[in-house]
Amino acid sequence: MLDFLKKTGKLEPFEIKNSSLVLCLVAPGLYLYSVLIFHYNLKAQEIPYMREILGVVFFMVGLAPLTKKRIVINYYGLYVFFALFIFQHYLTYTVALNNFSLDYLLGTYVVMFGAILMLNNRGLILVFSASQLLHMGYRVLTSDIDIVTEGAILISTTTIFIYSFIILNGFIRYRQGLLEVNQNLEDKIKQRTLDLENRAKELYERNKDLEEFAYVVSHDLKRPLRNIHTLASWVIESDRSDEDKTQEVSENLITLQEQVDQMDLLINGILNYSLQMDKEKDVKLVDVDKLVKRISKVNSTSTCIIKVKNKLPKLLFNESQLLQVFQNLIQNAIKHNDKETSEIEIGHEKVNKEHVFSVSDNGPGIEEKYHTKIFQLFQKLEIKSHIDSIGIGLALVKKIIERNGGRIWVESSLGKGTTFYITIQE
Repeated sequence: MLDFLKKTGKLEPFEIKNSSLVLCLVAPGLYLYSVLIFHYNLKAQEIPYMREILGVVFFMVGLAPLTKKRIVINYYGLYVFFALFIFQHYLTYTVALNNFSLDYLLGTYVVMFGAILMLNNRGLILVFSASQLLHMGYRVLTSDIDIVTEGAILISTTTIFIYSFIILNGFIRYRQGLLEVNQNLEDKIKQRTLDLENRAKELYERNKDLEEFAYVVSHDLKRPLRNIHTLASWVIESDRSDEDKTQEVSENLITLQEQVDQMDLLINGILNYSLQMDKEKDVKLVDVDKLVKRISKVNSTSTCIIKVKNKLPKLLFNESQLLQVFQNLIQNAIKHNDKETSEIEIGHEKVNKEHVFSVSDNGPGIEEKYHTKIFQLFQKLEIKSHIDSIGIGLALVKKIIERNGGRIWVESSLGKGTTFYITIQE
């Protein structure tokens, strides 16, 4: 009901301004017209002070938009309608009271025509016109005037209503057409604005990724390069005359080749990721168990024990991105460990439709207040200057996991080690 009334009484800002101005001018005009009528027509009859009261009503309705209240602005067309409706019926009553004298009749016709022109809703115009026509007809037919005068008054009143409605009907159609065109333009502008905002957001994220690219490459390829360098040194220093060294050299070369392959995979993966390649591209069935064991083999030493708690599943994922995830989590656990022997454990469990992986260590732990900060780019918590970190690894892991619809969080407290959890959709 309120929506119907709001739609019926809705006026455009310029219409509110025009109606307000007209009503403010009509208010003193009523008083002046009354003075003139009684000055030139000593037999004129009216309800005492009614024109003054109506003048005050018009003035109040005219000034109402200045309050800027929503109930006034949204329904102002109805306020104008009821003010004109009451005044017009009063004029019809006074016309009959004064035996349809010409001075009253002309004033009634002028107000009648002007009132219809101020309305912009077909329903309100029909209600106004029909009620006034019925009221005028009733007053005419119950009066003592001759039949010719009766016919002239009824025909002139009907003609005013018909022509007013015809004129306004064309204006209303034209106005509705303009409103539809305006609405279409606004919808197009909103859509274009939304498209531009989305595009700007995409460009911003892409530029941000490109800015991070150099840091990411530096961070993720540093360890494979060091491993290649070390393995190459072992090969060079191996004593080929020793028959026990032949197998060692072969194993070192195989490991060296794996490191080169891993580095190549990382380069391609980081490049694609930095350019915001879709997560669905290059997705294949990855054996997570083999992938983690490959990383563990490279990072395990006499002072670093890496265990896989249970057999890890096979998942549809981008292999290079998944490699970055586990490599960063494992190397992060090694890098920041303060124990003589680092102990790292990788676990997995299926929860509903999610695979939940965990990487636990026996390191120094992380205060709860830093549990969010550690996932931010370039954020480092370590105090020891010899720790080689630029604060990218965990930020990169978070980005990869979240862009693939997963979650990442940490559970840790000082002195009790740390466990990172990641989820991957089934």
